[in-house]
Amino acid sequence: MDRRAFMGSITAASAGLATGASAVPEAGRAAQSAPGGVETRFPGQVLFPTDPRDFGGGGSETGGVNRSENELFDCEVEGNLPLDLDGAFYRVGPDPQYPKPDRYANDIGFDGEGHVGVFRIRNGHVDYRTRYARTQRWKAQHAARRSLFGMYRNPSTDDPSVKGLSRGTANTQQFFHHGKILAFKEDSPPVAMHPLTLETTDDYNTYGGKLQSLTHTAHPKIDPLTGDMVAFGYEARGFGSDDVYVFSCDPGGHINWEAWIKVPYVCMIHDFAVTQRHVVFFLCPLAINMPQIHAGKVHWAWDSKLPSYMGVMRRGGDGRDLRWFTGQQLMCTHVMGAWSEGDTVYVDMDGGEGNQFPFFPNLREPFDPRKAAGYVRRFKIDFGSARSSAYEVRTLYPEISGALSRQDDRYHTLPYRYGFLNVFAAQGSGWAMFDHLQMRAQVFSLGPDVRLQEMCFVPRRPGAPEGDGYLIGIANHSKEHGRSDLILVDTRHLALGPVARVKMPYRVMDQVHGFWVSGDQLSQIQT
Repeated sequence: MDRRAFMGSITAASAGLATGASAVPEAGRAAQSAPGGVETRFPGQVLFPTDPRDFGGGGSETGGVNRSENELFDCEVEGNLPLDLDGAFYRVGPDPQYPKPDRYANDIGFDGEGHVGVFRIRNGHVDYRTRYARTQRWKAQHAARRSLFGMYRNPSTDDPSVKGLSRGTANTQQFFHHGKILAFKEDSPPVAMHPLTLETTDDYNTYGGKLQSLTHTAHPKIDPLTGDMVAFGYEARGFGSDDVYVFSCDPGGHINWEAWIKVPYVCMIHDFAVTQRHVVFFLCPLAINMPQIHAGKVHWAWDSKLPSYMGVMRRGGDGRDLRWFTGQQLMCTHVMGAWSEGDTVYVDMDGGEGNQFPFFPNLREPFDPRKAAGYVRRFKIDFGSARSSAYEVRTLYPEISGALSRQDDRYHTLPYRYGFLNVFAAQGSGWAMFDHLQMRAQVFSLGPDVRLQEMCFVPRRPGAPEGDGYLIGIANHSKEHGRSDLILVDTRHLALGPVARVKMPYRVMDQVHGFWVSGDQLSQIQT
C-alpha cells in the first residue's frame, strides 16, 4: 500500500477495497539503483525507498512524505466563505522525518512523526501554518540526521542511543483544552503546542506531573456540561501490561478523577465512549503478539480466536464495578456518539467483522476485505441487570460503508441526532451525514478523481442547533498531482457542493484526524 493511498486506507479497507502488501524480499524493497545498477544512496544520504509499500515509499516525488513546514498568509479562496465563520481547523498525521534503516524499511506508515497543520479562518481570510510536533523522538533524530527508532511500537528495534526517550510521535489527533493544543499518539503522553504558533511547549505533557499512565488515548472526550476532558491510557504501566488508567481533568488541566482497571487481554483500544454516567471500552482481537515483537516486527496481530468485549464502568467511580460483556466479534475503531438511559448504555461506532488494517498480520486466516468493510454499528448494553452478560449490536445503515465516524463534538456524552462518516464507493470517496431520528443518510462526493480526507463538523455560529453548520476537510485532486483544497460544505445543502474552497498551491500533508476550535476560544490565547 503506497504512501499516497495510506491515509485513505482505513476508508478503503472499510469499503472492502483494501489489499495487503505482498511479500517483497527486503533487499529488493530497500535498494535504490540508477541505470546500470549504480547505487544512488550514500552513507548518511536522505533518500526514501522507491517501493510505494515501504515506509515513506516514493518520498517527495510521489507524495510519500511531505517533511516541509509551511506558512501561507492569506490563502486563495474561491466561493463564499462565511464572513462570520471564526475559528481554526487543526489537522495532524504521520509524516516520516527520515527513511528507516534497510531492515525496517517495511515499517507501517502509522509510525511517521506527527506533522500538525492549522487553517485559521477569520473575517473571510484564511492563513495556513504547519509544524512538526517537537517530540523527544523528533528532536533526537533531528540532531542525528537519521532515523533512530525501528518498527512500529517495538522498542527492541531502536538505536541504543535513544533508550529512555519517549517513542511517541504525536501523529494521530489533537484537541484544544486548558489553553493548549494537545497532540496525541496512544502509546505515550501528549505533546503540548501553542495554539497560534504551533510551537511545542512540552514534549511530554503529564498534566502538571499528575498523570499516572505511561500512555494516553488519541481520542479523549470533552464533556460539554462541565468542560472536563475524560481520557485513558492502555498498557498504562508499561509495554504489554494489561492495565488501563482512566481519568479526567478540569478546564484548567488539573486531574480531578482517576481509576485503574484490568482488561481480559492486551489489545488496541483506539477509542472509547463516555456518557454522563458511564465509561465504555470496546476490545477487539487486534492483540499484542510477543513472538512477532521478538522477531523485530510490529506490535499487533489479528487473532480471530479471541472474543470481542464491551467493558462498562461508572464514571467517577473507582472502577471496581467494571463489567465485561461479550457479543459479535467486530473490529470497531471510532465512536460516533454515546449516551446513557439510566443504566442502559448506547454506543455508536464504525467497524467491520474482521481485521480492517491489512498492514497488521492475521494469525489464522488471510486478510478478508469483505470482512473489513465498516458500517455504523449501534451497541446496547444493560449495565443495570446482573443477569445480562452480552451486548446487543445492530447495523444502522447497511447501504453505506466507511470509517472515521464523527459527530457534532458539542454532544459528546449526550444523546445526539446527527453523525458523520467518511465513505468510499465506486463513484469515489465521500462524506455521509446521518439523521438518526429519521434514519436517513445523505452522501456528498466530488467524484472519483477527488479523494476526501476525514471531515470535521463546524457549528454555523455559537449556539447553533446540533448539526447546523458545515463540514470542513481536505480534498486531494488526483488529476492535479494530488493538489489540495480545503473545502467547506453546508450541512443544510450537501447536494449543492462546497460553498467555498481554499485553493492551496500544493499538496498539503495528509492527516489522520482533525479538530475545530472556535474563535472565541482562541481569543483568550496570548501570542
